[in-house]
Amino acid sequence: MSDYDVIIAGGGHNALICASLLVKNGLKVLVAERNEWVGGGVLTRELTLPGYKHDPFGSSHVWIHLNPDFKELLPEFEKHGLKYIWSEDAITGHPNKYEGQGIVVYKSVDKTCDTIAEYSKKDSIRYKEIYEEFGEIQDGVVKGMFAPPAPPSYMYQAMENSPEGLKRLRDYQLSSRQFTLENFENEHVRAFILGWAMAPQTLPDQLGTAAGFYVMIPSIHYYGQSIPEGGSGMLSVAMQRYIEANGSKVLTNATVRKFIVEGDTCIGFRLEDGTEITAKQGVVSALDPYQTYLHGFEEGQLPDDFTKMVRNFQFGNVTIARVHYALNEAPNFKGHPDMNKTAFQRIFGNVADIDRQYSEMAQGLAPSDPFLWTAAWSTMDSTRAPEGKHTLIMDTFVPVDLASGENWEEIAPSYIRNTLLKQLRNYTTNMSDDNILGEYVETGPSLARANLCFYKGVTTGGERTLAQMGSFRPFPNYSDYRGPFKKLYMTGPSCHPGGGICGMGTVAANEILADMGLKHEEDEFDF
Repeated sequence: MSDYDVIIAGGGHNALICASLLVKNGLKVLVAERNEWVGGGVLTRELTLPGYKHDPFGSSHVWIHLNPDFKELLPEFEKHGLKYIWSEDAITGHPNKYEGQGIVVYKSVDKTCDTIAEYSKKDSIRYKEIYEEFGEIQDGVVKGMFAPPAPPSYMYQAMENSPEGLKRLRDYQLSSRQFTLENFENEHVRAFILGWAMAPQTLPDQLGTAAGFYVMIPSIHYYGQSIPEGGSGMLSVAMQRYIEANGSKVLTNATVRKFIVEGDTCIGFRLEDGTEITAKQGVVSALDPYQTYLHGFEEGQLPDDFTKMVRNFQFGNVTIARVHYALNEAPNFKGHPDMNKTAFQRIFGNVADIDRQYSEMAQGLAPSDPFLWTAAWSTMDSTRAPEGKHTLIMDTFVPVDLASGENWEEIAPSYIRNTLLKQLRNYTTNMSDDNILGEYVETGPSLARANLCFYKGVTTGGERTLAQMGSFRPFPNYSDYRGPFKKLYMTGPSCHPGGGICGMGTVAANEILADMGLKHEEDEFDF
């Protein structure tokens, strides 16, 4: 007889929030995590110097605040140490080294449009139009993100019978580049919009990515942007505390090696030390498809056609070159007077610069004139650095494999110093060597070691292509968070809706509760 109702392999934030929702509904849960800590991509570490708290992976919390189950759980997590700090006014800065003062994204869409209008009044109007259209689809977006995806034809059936709906369907098929060029005219505005769209490591010419604009642009103004006080990992810490305070268990240093199957039912898993743990109601894998299915089952247990689908799953060819700095002063950005009021900067030149970077990446080259993503979260949260000091994270996208055969870990320190830091100095006045007190470099190989779900250093859980999104994620006929055995469930960024800090583990939890008769399952496809 098992001591647990549900057991979960992996201790990332999606596993923890899945467990939290199950615990909230009276179930006894165990989470098993291979590392000494929990959180997966949502954790905080002192990477550079003592007292400087860095988020190694995910840091900005936006999408999770759309999650209705997270909203219900939040008061419980707050009792266990989670406190959000919000960007009340300026949210992200977009400096420009070519012309003008750059663009600042504010919580207020009107203030944002004012900075866009400095480059193009027409573009500011179009930005506002896209924002306003979100009100019509907001409920559907939230429901669509946090429920099993609808069959592909449902969106077409809902939209194809009106002239405006058919136009919108056409727009959804565009690539990010096509949408940007059609809807915006100024080169800097175009780079700002296009660069923003590629945050999930999608490619500029990837078809079907334009649909994201109708959510991406409005959401930051509707929902805002936040960080947990003390670091991104405080979300994971609070969830672990909540789980354990309510009679369930989180095991660390506990690597899941094999899932245990009896007949057509998954009943548990075996740890690396040989310990077998079973569950009465469900076994959840929060690991990626390769770990789960290519390594987690005995030879011959899975059908050949299913294993073929797993092998066809693509993680993608984009990773990051990243550095964490301990600083004496936060970066002082040139341009707009409010640029320094934002902790978070997305730094793109023009569309030609973006084209060049992706062309070089496709050739297996380290980008020569890269865009940058930087965040000095200590300017929002003083607990992240000693008094008066600051932290900075800076990165760019790079190819997983270099055509030269060089290893990213070997070349990254000099690449970051000679290329990324040099680029940052184009936009700032004080990022001299004497401002940098310590550094920690992260690349694809170290990412993959830190978290096995970051396959080859890819942090998104899998490419966001048309063939791997919605009802095709992770595989056709398995997008309902259920595996190929009874009582086996899946969660994590390889499932719908994909990567990012959104707490989508609640979707798998709700499916388990529905299977147990503890939750009434609504019609997800009610238009």
